[in-house]
Amino acid sequence: MTGTVPTTALSQRLVRLKENLSANPRSSSNESVDAVVAILLHQDSADELDTLLIQRMERSTDPWSGQIGLPGGRVEKFDSSTQDALKREVREEVGVDLGTEGELLGALSVGHPMRSIEMKVQPWAYGLSRRPEVTVGPEVQQAFWVSLSTLPSLRGNSEVEIRGSRREVEAFLVDSRIVWGFTYRVLNELLALPGVLG
Repeated sequence: MTGTVPTTALSQRLVRLKENLSANPRSSSNESVDAVVAILLHQDSADELDTLLIQRMERSTDPWSGQIGLPGGRVEKFDSSTQDALKREVREEVGVDLGTEGELLGALSVGHPMRSIEMKVQPWAYGLSRRPEVTVGPEVQQAFWVSLSTLPSLRGNSEVEIRGSRREVEAFLVDSRIVWGFTYRVLNELLALPGVLG
């Protein structure tokens, strides 16, 4: 297929993850969704799987303003498919071209980012043969890589403010950043897949 990284460029661990996601689909690829996010996975020289997280810019019009999440966004009418929407959003937010730098591994479960917002979000895992240079777009305050093997030890409860009220939530505390809600659920699903933690 043109524009994709050959499977041989991926580490064996990422190839096994792709095979697992293919053999055990977590959602239908033709399910109608409102938004998409990318789980960008890179295996470093120490055999660790890293993923890229972003901190959204503070904006009054954004219900996820300032939160930690995965690159992605809404599927627009002009997008020919959810995959095109994902590629566009990832390029806009972190400057990574999934068509040349990533290989689709598979989908995780469709979820709702917040119960009060009726929006279905589809997470897609992509394998990267090398760690790409990240250039944040105007909607992103910062982007950072985190090792998946460190996440279980960072799991706990944190207090967050949701529309003016404070609430305790399950979260990962990554360098004093609170990773909670939909992103927390997606990362937990990923961590539970065979071979992800070694």
